[in-house]
Amino acid sequence: MNLIARLLLLVGGLGIVALLVLRAGPALLLDMLTRVGWIVPAVSAVYALHQMVRAAALWRSVPAGPVRYADVLRIRISGEAVESLTFTGPFLAEPAKGWWLKRRGVPTADAFATIAIEYLLYTVVAAWMAIVALTLLLAHASLPPAVRPGAVTVLVTMVAFNVAFAFAAITGIGLIAPVVRASRALVGASRAAIVAGQIGQVERVLVAFLHARPGRVAEVLAIEAAAHALLVSEVWIVIAALGVPVFWSSALIVEGGVKCVSIAFFFVPGQIGASEGAYALLLPAIGFPAAAGLTVALVRRVRGLLVAGAGVIALARFDDW
Repeated sequence: MNLIARLLLLVGGLGIVALLVLRAGPALLLDMLTRVGWIVPAVSAVYALHQMVRAAALWRSVPAGPVRYADVLRIRISGEAVESLTFTGPFLAEPAKGWWLKRRGVPTADAFATIAIEYLLYTVVAAWMAIVALTLLLAHASLPPAVRPGAVTVLVTMVAFNVAFAFAAITGIGLIAPVVRASRALVGASRAAIVAGQIGQVERVLVAFLHARPGRVAEVLAIEAAAHALLVSEVWIVIAALGVPVFWSSALIVEGGVKCVSIAFFFVPGQIGASEGAYALLLPAIGFPAAAGLTVALVRRVRGLLVAGAGVIALARFDDW
């Protein structure tokens, strides 16, 4: 995606945020932000712990070769800084992590496969949460009628994604490179062959990890589940700080519903606008005001920037590698 397109998406997202603030009521939103301001350090600490847990998942996803957890943690939070502060999302952050792993002595294919493995298993758990959240919301008719067809589409997509993941893990057969090769009629035979060859090197390592190391896959999935649980606790902390009674299941539904946004709108810089819109939709669906959803979204923006600041420090130290 070129720079102009990303800038247009960013401006559009900021416009959506401004519209949501106006509709929720600026005075009410300011009151809620004032009430939760004191818990921003606590939420930031939880998010920092989330990053440490994801670093552990990344560390355990390395197919072969000794890599120190401390180095992987630096890579993880540096990637967070790149993703949060450049608004490039995973497009730049994930390849950068692979490159940094390569600099730590991990073979090229293994380095980029490690990033793909961790990201895939994190997304698998996110899809599980999204399936649970959307199933509950649809079963209780909590979503507006206009949104339900889209929710059903996302639900079916998440189920299909998990089926594809299970197929690759059980059979040891990759799916991405064959799809790229099959697209030769659209992109040209030579280009499809080159791209498929590049993807195939990484995919072979990834699929071999999933197929031949089920114990390690289960371990990483468990770590990723813990990382997602920390994000659920963030939602619970912010809503509870507003003085509103909140159950753990409600926080789970909110976090699971938001997962759909990060997956479906990965191309939007920072998911600005899309994320805020999802919170403003999900919180009223389970009985909270839209302003509470925007409050959760904005608190998460702030804590993300604070943790990204630590990532900038780690990034600045990469010249000693």
